[in-house]
This record gives sequence, C-alpha cells and structure tokens, in this order.
Amino acid sequence: PEVKVILNGFELPDVVTFRTLCIKIPGLVLAVASGMALGHEGPMVHVATCWAQVVSRFFKQFQNERKRRELYSASVAAGISVAFGTPIGGVLFSLEEVSSHFPSRTLLLAFIASVIAMLALSVTAGKENLTLFSVTYTVDIHPSEYAVFALLGVIGGLVGATFNALNIRWNTYRKRASYKLRKKPVLEVVIVAALTLISSWPLAVTRPLNPKAIHALFDTCSEEPDETTRGRLQEQLGLCNSGGNATMGNGPLLTALGSAAAIRLCQTALTNGLMCPVGLFVPSLFIGACLGRCVGGLVKAINRNHQLFANAIDPGVYSMVGAAAVLGGVSRMTISLVVIMLELTGGLRYVVPFMLAVLLAKSVGDALNDGIYDSMIIFKGYPFLHEELDITFTERCVDVMETGLTKVDLRLSPRSSDLRGMLRAFTFRGFPVVDGVMLLGYIRRQQLEELLDRLDRERGTDVLVPWEDLGPYTDTTVMRVVPEAPLSQAHQFFKQLGCQHLFIVGSEGPGSQDTLLGILTKKSFLRFLHDSRRRQTSVHGDNISIVSDEGRSENTCEGLRFAYDRARRDTTASHVRPHELSSVLAAAAEEASLHDESADESSNFSAFRIRSAPDTGPFGSDEEERALQFHRAGHPE
Repeated sequence: PEVKVILNGFELPDVVTFRTLCIKIPGLVLAVASGMALGHEGPMVHVATCWAQVVSRFFKQFQNERKRRELYSASVAAGISVAFGTPIGGVLFSLEEVSSHFPSRTLLLAFIASVIAMLALSVTAGKENLTLFSVTYTVDIHPSEYAVFALLGVIGGLVGATFNALNIRWNTYRKRASYKLRKKPVLEVVIVAALTLISSWPLAVTRPLNPKAIHALFDTCSEEPDETTRGRLQEQLGLCNSGGNATMGNGPLLTALGSAAAIRLCQTALTNGLMCPVGLFVPSLFIGACLGRCVGGLVKAINRNHQLFANAIDPGVYSMVGAAAVLGGVSRMTISLVVIMLELTGGLRYVVPFMLAVLLAKSVGDALNDGIYDSMIIFKGYPFLHEELDITFTERCVDVMETGLTKVDLRLSPRSSDLRGMLRAFTFRGFPVVDGVMLLGYIRRQQLEELLDRLDRERGTDVLVPWEDLGPYTDTTVMRVVPEAPLSQAHQFFKQLGCQHLFIVGSEGPGSQDTLLGILTKKSFLRFLHDSRRRQTSVHGDNISIVSDEGRSENTCEGLRFAYDRARRDTTASHVRPHELSSVLAAAAEEASLHDESADESSNFSAFRIRSAPDTGPFGSDEEERALQFHRAGHPE
C-alpha cells in the first residue's frame, strides 16, 4: 500500500530509505523461511522500490519527482518479475494495480527493468526455477465445465471479501489501547508464529512450505510418483494414489482440503499487518488451490463413469483456477492476474477459465467491499486520490483554494534572519516565492535551509537574500491554473501529473497575469472530497429541512440547498453525481429567491444547518443522521 500511495503522488520519505532496505531484506528472508502464512511478492516490490530510490541519488535526471516516480513504477515491475518469474505480468501489475500514471515511456522502462531482472534471475537461480509452478496437463476442457469455473469465481470473490473484512477488523482491534501487544510488536510476531505452527501441524496439507504445497496441488499426478519429490509429496498429501491417478473426492480428502483452506485463511488474516514483511499472493494462492482441488475432486467423483462430462477430469486444473479466483477476490486484479497465472503455471491452454474466474471474483468482491490494498490504505489513513468515475464536479478551483498563505516576498527585502524565523515559526514543507503579488515560484523547506546554511558560511548570519540567491533553489515551473478552472481539471492534474500543489493565479490590471490568489494542495483537495462525500451522505434523503441557529424550521424542499461564495476559504462547495445535477440547480435557484425575499429581515452573515427530515431519513435513527453546517456571506450568485 505504501508504494501505491507514493506512486499516487504523495510523499512517504521513510518508506523507501536505504535504512529500510537494509532491514527489509533480512526480514524478508527470515519471514519467508519461517513457514508463516505470508508471501514474498509485496516485500520484493518494496525492496525494489527502495533500491530504485538509492540508485536515483546518483543520476541527476531522477532528481525530478516525476521521473523518480517513473523509476518506481519500473521497479515494481522488476520486483514482481523476480518474485514469481513473470516479466510480462510484472509490467501489467505495475500498470493496473500500483501506478496512477503510466505513460508509454514508463511502460518501456518497466519492460526493460523486467527483462534485466529475469536475466539476473536466470543466471543466479537457473532456467528450471524461472517458472515457479510449472505444470503439464493433457486433458481438454469440456464447454460444460465453464459453469464449474464460474462457480469457483464466485467462491473466490466471497472468500476474498471475507478475508478483507476479517483482516481489517483484526487490525482495527490491534489499534485499540486495550490490546496489550500493541506496543510489543516482537512478542506479537512470536505469538502469531507459534499459533501458525500449532494450527498447521494437525493437517498434512498445511505442514510443507507454501510454494511446495501449492505446486503439489496444481500439478497433475505422475505415472511414477516415487521418482520425483513432488510426486511423493502428492502421495503423502493424499492427492494421488500409488498408481499415479488423482484421488477421488472422498470424505477425508475433501474435509482436509476445506479445513486447510479455512486454517490458512485465519492464519493470513492474523499475519497481515504484523511488524514483519508480509505478502498476500502466496497464501491466497494456497487457499484458492485447496478450494479448487476440493471442487475438482468432487466433480471427478461425480463424473466417475463420465456421467457428467465426456472428457476426463483433472483436479489440478480446478486447483489453478480456484487459486486465481481467490487471489482475484482478495486483490481485485484482472488482466495482470491472468497473465501472472499463465506465466506461473505455463497453462496457456486454460486462459479462458482463468479469465472467467478472475472476472467473476472481482465482480462479487467489489459488490461486498474494497480490495485489500485500497482497504489498507484507508485503514492506515494514507492520502490517496482515487478515480472518481461517477462524480460530476460543479465547483471551480477558486471555490476551494486556500488564501491565507505564508510567502517569501522579495519586495520586503527578506534577510536570512527573517527566513530563519519563518522556518522556526511554521512547519510547512515549502513556501511560495513572490514579488509583491506576482508569483515567481515555490521553494521547498529543505532547499531553503540549504541556502541559508550556505549564506551563513559565506556572508554571515544576517544578510540580505536577493532573487539571485533564491532563484537557483526555487522551482519556477510550478503548475499554475486560472481561478475559473473546474475542479475536474484539478483532479486530473493531481492524479496524472502527480502535482503536490496547484497555484491559483489571475490578473489584477494590465500586465500582471501571475498574481497569486491562492493555493490548492492535494491534501486539501482530498479533504474537500471527503467532507463533500460525507455531507452528501448526510443529505441523501429526498426531503431536506433547513434549520437556522434559533432552531426555526424553514420550508422543506427536494434536492440540496447550498450557497455559492466567490473566493472564500469557508466555501460551501460540494460535488454531486450526474443524476442529482438538475435537482441541485433547481434548489440553488430556489434558495436564491428565498434569500432575496428575506434579505431585509436577516443579517448579512448567518449560519445554517442542513439535516435530513426525521420522518424520511434514510438511516432510520437521528443518531445516524449527520448534520451539515456552513456559513453564507453576502448575496449568492
């Protein structure tokens, strides 16, 4: 989740440091070797991103924030490539799941990184280890089996949504003050590892390491099982008999596979969120492989004498499809997951079952909750700008911008001591640089501190700081927008370009086109979206009653009622969905007429509270109906 937030344009400086890299690598080795319910793909992505950050320091072109994020996107592709031996799947994973902006240049960088990663892996691990779960099947799929694969997709979506809900609830409980292990992360990891050991021992399926067990579940039965390690493991697990045939779906086998899936689901829900490197791909594949093998064995038993299908049934095919379905239900990936499964197994003949199961798993899971990565971003409180597909913005940048800015004004002839005092007084990460009212650029806090340190060494502690000194440290290519720019345009700037700030500039008379009017930061934009969505939820009913400060109830009308106010910090702007736009405009016109009628009787500044009518509220109780407060000044437009 942290890498996804960084690629969305936000800064988490401690996540991708060299110190983090040095801790992550040995932690990953020990965690994977311990046999806990975790994988290595997520930590490998994190390790690759940390390495990209270290390498970027030695190349001047990657000092630019946008180019550095392109390097991060390429490192994500390389991380997935070396984790599973899936170069194309790694590129598509970076494109679909992690990166918010993925131009053609980044696609080329990601592909080059994946190729180099696979070359390094082939040299160190050997060609036989490039495909992690290589399988060979000789059975054909009957068209009627697609119904069973669709069923596996539905089961995978349900299991994935269940896991996401359990994991978020468990991590929420871990954050409580009453949780005694909250401040003892090492002891917590030891306890979870001991519980994993104890719960994994009774069943033979959960005893081996995850990759070995998954490969045994995926693969078809060997004609001479005693000649290969995997064949002997399949016989020990009861998946194949001594004659090299898949075991029928008898009661003990189905019970063992179902119990193994349930146990590993609980183990993974407890493990994800601990203070150790944790990935979800491998345990999700194990859960899905057990469920798929269980369904495959049951179908094979029903089709004993070809009563159901004309062709033979291999439970290993169902195991692969079930693994893809559960992983799709957990992560909500689609195209990249199908390609990863094809590269993992080499089962190119079964691309249609993979696609069908993954698509249904995502559809079922999305109907219940969010994917695990988005859920963890929300749980941890990270800022993240999602793609709002069903929202129409009705405001301008001037409606939500911040106007009370702390600036470096060259017209005031600032001295180094003044700038030092400003740094001590404010904790902002940067400051606009202006000449009177004209915007010149933006200087980051760290660069301003470096400039002042250099001036102290060269000229003294209290000297004049002219533009000649500030210029080289100032970013003069900041994104500027006009006040009337719609918020939809700001949304695209923040999401696709990764901008941290948008500077609202206008004109005050001839010759001054860069007058700084305000600033719109990505975090303030996210806060506006969150507050607007909450207000929209609180006024979701058809009947809206307006209550003044004295408690007087005004006339009730349909739609939303709010006022527009030009260039104010306490604006009442919100965003609405397309089907509500007509009612909003009608309500705004009615509000304007009501205000004109009562303008002589009311003061110029009044406060109102909007809430859903108690008798028609959609939530059923007054405690669940939230109030919306706003201030209105002057006459509405």
